[in-house]
Amino acid sequence: MTLLKDPMVVNALAEVVGANSLDVVGELAEEESIDEFSLAERLGMDVKVVRKILYKLYDSSLVKFKRFKDQETGWYIYMWSFENHKLKHLVEKVRRNKIVAVRTQLDKETEHQFFMCESGCTRVPFELAMSVGFICPHCSYKMDFKDNSHIIKQLEGQLKEIERTFGQ
Repeated sequence: MTLLKDPMVVNALAEVVGANSLDVVGELAEEESIDEFSLAERLGMDVKVVRKILYKLYDSSLVKFKRFKDQETGWYIYMWSFENHKLKHLVEKVRRNKIVAVRTQLDKETEHQFFMCESGCTRVPFELAMSVGFICPHCSYKMDFKDNSHIIKQLEGQLKEIERTFGQ
C-alpha cells in the first residue's frame, strides 16, 4: 500500500497506535478482511498482541469488524477490515494535536518569567515563586530568575519541524 510508505502516515500511526502497529496495518491493507488468528499467524505474533493493536486501530476508527458465530465451536469470529480512507484524517488530527500542545507550551513560556531553585528541582512562574518567597518548597534553596529564551527557540523549532514533517 503506497500510503504506508508516506512518512507522514507512518509517523501518525506510530504516534497514535504505536510503531509495532505498522506490520498489522500493512497486512490489513492487503486483505479485504481477515481474522485476528490468521493475522497473528502471518506476522508470527501472539494473537493477544495483535488484538491489542486492532483495538487501538479501532479506537482511532482505522479498522472495522464484522462478527460471525462459528457454528461448530459456538465462538465468535471477528473479521477485520482496514479503513485506509481515514488515514489522512488521522494525519491531520495528529498534526493539529501536536501544534496545539507546542503552541500552548510556547504561550506559557513567552507570557511568564520563570524562577528555578539552585538545585534545579523546581521551575515555576514568577507569581508562584513570589508566593513562596523565592524559596523552593521542595528543597528550601533560593529561587533565581531562569532565562527561558532557549526554550522558546526550541519550541519555535518544534513548530517548524511539525510543519515540515506533517505538511502545512
